[in-house]
Formats: sequence, C-alpha cells, structure tokens
Amino acid sequence: MLYHLLLQAVNTQQSAEVLTSQLQLLHVDLNGDKNVEKAVNDLSQAASGGPLYVLIDEMGHKDMYTPKMEDIKTFCEKLLAQVPRLHLWAASCYSKNCPPSWQVEYLTRPLRSPPAVVREIKKDSLIIKGVSIQKYSERGVPDHTDGPPVTRLYHGGQGHSGGWPYKCVTCGREVASFLHSLRVGVTENNELTTLNTVTSTTCGTTPPCLQWRDVLVLYWVSVSDQSGIVTGLREAGIPVRVMKDEDIEDVATARSDVVWVADGDDVCGLERKVVVCVDYPGSRSNVRHASGGFHAISRCTSQLVFVE
Repeated sequence: MLYHLLLQAVNTQQSAEVLTSQLQLLHVDLNGDKNVEKAVNDLSQAASGGPLYVLIDEMGHKDMYTPKMEDIKTFCEKLLAQVPRLHLWAASCYSKNCPPSWQVEYLTRPLRSPPAVVREIKKDSLIIKGVSIQKYSERGVPDHTDGPPVTRLYHGGQGHSGGWPYKCVTCGREVASFLHSLRVGVTENNELTTLNTVTSTTCGTTPPCLQWRDVLVLYWVSVSDQSGIVTGLREAGIPVRVMKDEDIEDVATARSDVVWVADGDDVCGLERKVVVCVDYPGSRSNVRHASGGFHAISRCTSQLVFVE
C-alpha cells in the first residue's frame, strides 16, 4: 500500500520517470543467515553507492512466519556496514521489537478508528497488560461521532450448522443480510440520482454508497471457496473472493470491487470501512482474544461486525 501511494505521489512530479525508477518494492525474507545476506546484497545493489531509504512495516510481527528480532538486528547492522548513507525507518505495534540503541517514538493516538471501535480494541488482553503493546493515549482531537454501533451476529440456533461460524452457511447469509442493510453495492436509481443532482447545488454533494471493496471479512483459520460462510455470502449475491498470496496487491490497492475474505494476519497495515471478524476455535468465545485478534479489529474505520 505504501509503495503504491508513493508511486502515485512521484507520478505527479515533473521528473516522474526519474523518481519512479528510484522507487522499488522488494520482497525479502529475513529468516536465517542466508536470507539476511541476500536481502543486504539486494538492497546494497539498489543503492548503487548512493543514499538508501528503507521503510519496513510490521517489523517483527509475532507469528511463526516472520523473522526473529536477532535476524532483523543482523540485517540492519550488515546493511549499515555496506551502505553508510542509510536511512531506515521501521514500524511495529510491539514495543519490545526495537533493537537496542535505536531511536524510538511511540505513536499511541487512535486516529484510524471511531471511538466505538477503539473501545473494542482496548479490551484486548495484550493492550490491557500494556507490556508488549503500548496503551492508547487520548485522541487529542474532537470526536464528531461515536461511529456506528458495533454489531454482533451469533452462530447457533435454527439453521446454523458446522460447529463454528466459518463453517456455517447461515452465518454467511446473515452477514450478507447485514451488508445489504448497509446498502453496500447499491447503485442509486434514476429518481434518486435526479434528486441528488438537485440537492447537491444547495446542500453539497451526496456521499457515495458503500462499495464491496470497502468490506473485509477476516478469520484465523484455513478458509476455502467451499467454506460455509463464503458459500452463504455468495448465495446471497455478494461478490466475494478468498484471498491468496498472489492477491496481496489487489487487496492492498482495493482494485477489484469485491468483498475479500482474508486471514487477519495477512492484512496488517490495511484498513476498510466495514470489517467483519469471524470467531474461530481456540479464541475463548471472543475473537478479540485470538492471537492477533486486535490486528483485525483495528483495520476498521467505521462499521465493526463480530460473528461469535
């Protein structure tokens, strides 16, 4: 997402062809000595003897697939040795992930999500303890609205099956019904368009309806195209796709107007207006207590939905 935003910015400059060539998105693996060595060499070559600016997001994210802090520290030290004119910034929600001697700034004001969502994020056990994740500070600016009330849909009762929400077709249908109630994907008819055209001259432009690309459905288990909740969404007419590794650019840029169903850990750093968090086995009856559950909740900029 950051790469594409920077690309848009440099394309507006007079010498866009030069600036664009200086902007590179490198996919690197920092797990293990060999991978660290390759990443350092690749970046050193990109610098070509000049200054190098490196931006790392979600550094040391806490799961089994991300590099250990020792590997990240080694990477930074070796890169600095080879590229003296190095400028490196890294971001992480885990305050213990910073190597010693680094300059640290804690950004704790909740600016993405409305108060209704922030209150849910604050309930996460990692944030309550305040050990590995800093607690929120005061927002510092007025809250013009509390945001839409958090919606809870419950798996169980007549028509529900599959043991857990992600296996349940009925849960998918109920999520679809809620999305339809928000008028997601609705195209205004001619009568409304005419009315909006008239009123726009006196009251300002009418805000556009929500689009399917404004919605994320997030989970923490293996969900396929045949999973119950996906089937239920599709049967209700929702254009839905299950995210795969090769879809990350499409998801990051919201290029396709579809509802993406994704692993919550795969969309760190992104945000959507509507986020649906699906409960899963082991989350102690509340998705916010799942490993990294607050990552998914904090993607939400407006309407948060729990399927519990």
